[in-house]
Amino acid sequence: MTLRKKALLIIGLSLLALLALVYITSRFILLSNLEETEARYTGQNVERALASLSHILLELETTTADRASWDDTYAFIETRDDEYIQSNLLDETFITLGLNLMMFIDASGQIVFSKAFDLQNEAEVALPVRLQSYLSEEDLLSGVGTRSTTSGVVLYDEGPMLVVALPILTSDDGGPSRGTLIFGRYIDADVINRLSLHAMLPVNIYRLDEVRSEPGFQVVINALWQGEPVVVQPLSSQYVAGYTLIKDIRDNPVLILRVDGPRDLYQAGQRSVAYYILTILGAGLLLAGVVMLIIQKQVFSRFAALVKGVNRIAETGDTSSRISMSGGDELYVIAGTINGMLTALQSAEGELRQREEHYRLLADNASDIIFTLDMNLRFNYVSPSVTRLTGYGDEELIGREMASILTPASRDIVTRVFAEEMAVENSERRDVSRSWTVEFEVIRKDGSRLWMESILDFLRDATNQAIGILGAARDLTERKNAEETTAKLYQQEKDLRQKLEMEIEKRIEFTRALVHELKTPITPVLSSSELLLEELGDSPLGDLARNINRSANNLNERIDELLELAKSEIGIIRINPQPFDPAVLLQEIADTLMTTATRMGLTLHLELPDSLPTICADQARFRQIVVNLMNNAFKFTPEGGAITLKSREDGANLVVEVQDTGRGISAAEQELIFEPYHRTQRDKERLSGLGLGLSLSKTFVELHGGRIWVKSKPGKGSTFGFSLPIKYDGQPEVEEKGLKP
Repeated sequence: MTLRKKALLIIGLSLLALLALVYITSRFILLSNLEETEARYTGQNVERALASLSHILLELETTTADRASWDDTYAFIETRDDEYIQSNLLDETFITLGLNLMMFIDASGQIVFSKAFDLQNEAEVALPVRLQSYLSEEDLLSGVGTRSTTSGVVLYDEGPMLVVALPILTSDDGGPSRGTLIFGRYIDADVINRLSLHAMLPVNIYRLDEVRSEPGFQVVINALWQGEPVVVQPLSSQYVAGYTLIKDIRDNPVLILRVDGPRDLYQAGQRSVAYYILTILGAGLLLAGVVMLIIQKQVFSRFAALVKGVNRIAETGDTSSRISMSGGDELYVIAGTINGMLTALQSAEGELRQREEHYRLLADNASDIIFTLDMNLRFNYVSPSVTRLTGYGDEELIGREMASILTPASRDIVTRVFAEEMAVENSERRDVSRSWTVEFEVIRKDGSRLWMESILDFLRDATNQAIGILGAARDLTERKNAEETTAKLYQQEKDLRQKLEMEIEKRIEFTRALVHELKTPITPVLSSSELLLEELGDSPLGDLARNINRSANNLNERIDELLELAKSEIGIIRINPQPFDPAVLLQEIADTLMTTATRMGLTLHLELPDSLPTICADQARFRQIVVNLMNNAFKFTPEGGAITLKSREDGANLVVEVQDTGRGISAAEQELIFEPYHRTQRDKERLSGLGLGLSLSKTFVELHGGRIWVKSKPGKGSTFGFSLPIKYDGQPEVEEKGLKP
């Protein structure tokens, strides 16, 4: 074995051992941690998709509840009137509510009305084939004649369906139950698209009985069957999938939910490992080059003679010359190889001339401009396509400086770029394979201008010294026009956004200034009226002082509402959750408002269960929400009417409702009832309030992670309600009914 081979072998083996050690260390430390993080993120995506499916089921349950607790439905089960069917069970009802199934069942279990509907084709279809089995086994009729609720997934031959079964009650949730109302919605492409949109990732749902035997699902199903809530499995080097089981109302696994996601973290880790290894490889190769250079200079003294002979041939260009080298070592072999190459070069010269002619024809017929420059940036060659783009003939440009056809700005750019490239060429950063791109503006022969982009590269001699420049230029007119249009549109959008932000800031500052200006004079009015009340007592002037004090307090409350609104608009409202007994607080509120109700000729009822759980919430905000809803009921309930304050525990939430017997609210007004400054038509007629109470109540409820709503029909009163999580954790709780991973 030669010395060169031994040196190369030792250096190569050392470098390979180092690379192997780095790869193994990176693989088992960095990539394994990234895979764990990827699995955790994928599991969170699966949970988010599952929560979205639960939300869809909750929406279906809300829709069902609206029809199940309704006096008209309650009467229909008894009378079976066709007018109810013609008014409420048309095809448009299915389309509007997004339903595939409706069933009305009386307390004896007999079907009063049933209908299945194809939402895609908007046509009535046959009932699901296996529906009768779920009815006969009382999966859906377990609550017939009771107040229980059943909801979840039911698997039919036609596909999986979200089903909700609720007792049929009166509009005020009174009983006894006259039967069960069943609504169903297939888990179709629309539902899956909603899940994908919420998860912001592709979501798919598969029937367990259809994919059980597929190879790609067997490992996943086995892991889920052993109790894993979520199984994460890479699909490829670019994508990973998370799986979980969905059970039906019988608690049997029937569906598999899959969420696909990109493997960004894993791929970033792989790239990092690759870059790290390449860096070490580059450093090793550099070290090997230095070592070999030392060996060549210190050991292979005969190599100098070989180099001298090669340089002589290179300088003269005489391929008929040969190198003479005695001995039988590597240098002798190299000399023989060089002589063989010289022989091959002689035979290749003819082929080279043919290729040069071929490339010349190619350049002459190219649509882009192909050109060469000398080191003084003068044209040596220009392809004929230059005439079509600039109007100059190719022969007309040869010998001219490139700067002579450029605009002054482009001339400076080209000169600067060329100077930078020459600096790199003469430095240690020199790379003979590099090229660069430059954009410049050409002055056509007719005086018009044209933007062009050119890719440039040095032409080199046999020693890799730069002797000229090769370039290819193309027309940039369309791209420049597109860039200018984009820049104008971006500036317009930026100006509009800044104007909107300024308007919002002006409104906030105006509200805050208005509150401050109103708060300053009202404080002495309140203090003075309270002193007058103490001094005047029950005298006639005392009544006047009470009116002043009452009006001042009312004005102070409106100012406080404006202040709260200003705080909410700039995001500085905070809540202070503390545990308290809601039953005690509701009783205090009812006792306080009883006098107001009596004075207005109204009846106030408080309906509370035997016990309510202790909740964690801001007690002052809770009181403010309830009082706002009560005052709203007092305002719109005529004399002789009744107002009911009630509360109940609903799963993980506490529900509070205020029901009145007022004139009711139209559907159009319900859409805007919780908006700031919105007042009903009757409010406008009476010039009552600023329209901020309900808006602030909505803000306080949502800060607790709860929600607020209104149910009303003109002439039948209104019910305002809100729900708060019993255990406040800063995030709203979502109850997953019927979905058991």
